[in-house]
Amino acid sequence: MFAFVTRRLVTTIPLLLVATFLIYVLVSITGNPLARLATCTTCDPAAFQRIIELYELDRPIPVRYVGWVTGAVTGDLGTSTSLGAGTGDVLPILIDRAVNTAKLAVPAFLIIATLAISLGVYSAVRQYSLSDYTITGLSFLGISMPVFFFALLLQVVFGVWLRDWVDVKPFYVAGMRSGSFTEYLRSATLPVMTLVFVLTASESRFQRASMLEVIHSDYIRTAKAKGLSRRRVVFKHALRNALIPLVTIWALDFASLLGGSVVTETVFSWPGLGPALLRGISEHDLDLTMAIVLFVATLTIVFNLVADVLYGFLDPRIRYD
Repeated sequence: MFAFVTRRLVTTIPLLLVATFLIYVLVSITGNPLARLATCTTCDPAAFQRIIELYELDRPIPVRYVGWVTGAVTGDLGTSTSLGAGTGDVLPILIDRAVNTAKLAVPAFLIIATLAISLGVYSAVRQYSLSDYTITGLSFLGISMPVFFFALLLQVVFGVWLRDWVDVKPFYVAGMRSGSFTEYLRSATLPVMTLVFVLTASESRFQRASMLEVIHSDYIRTAKAKGLSRRRVVFKHALRNALIPLVTIWALDFASLLGGSVVTETVFSWPGLGPALLRGISEHDLDLTMAIVLFVATLTIVFNLVADVLYGFLDPRIRYD
């Protein structure tokens, strides 16, 4: 196991370098930091030279990338020109935004994982029943509904209609408040509900399909023939193997959640990584954009490695020796 993990970690280094280099090149050639001064008639000409020196625009892109990688390895991710009053170090901004995103991602993921397993298993063991059709219909609704539409719908229902009907506003519809746990719950509930509804819909379908495949396999029929109870067959023999495909989906979804749910955080004005990434791209903030891209890429690789390791615990046939 140790050798397998070591090999995977070593092979991720070239992958990270290729991914970050491609993003660095694309961001560099599509955004010009001097564009904001191009139409300014009262700007000090020295301002152009300061920006050229700050971004090293007089050097080739590959050379600038090497300088960025060297700084990133030592913990220097550069300076953000769009956040932190234009002079803020990227690393503290990245940590602060990542913590805010985690306040949504962690509770959302725990609820999603619980519901996906419960609904998927329940729907599979009661295939073609009314409950199965109901869960399937709600899942298709969640898969087909745009995230921004459902988020706006929650804002209208809980922020406008409920207040007009019963003069009650149980949840905040925008912003993050962390003065107390109650305030946090009131501000985080609607964005978490959005993430849960959308992701549970797809994950429950994966769990149902995997569970159906397992419960119709030969070893499950053998377990039933031996007289084992239905609960024991489902939860001890079938569920463990049926979780393997879902673990892969969890690795990708959790990395995506921690990397910033761009649409959800933007709609609810949540100060996480999603809005920071959009701002960095729109304002040509190369250092901030690259820091978030590096963070998300690292999370994706790490959680996929965790998923591979979990396969060995879920399925005894899988060995990494």
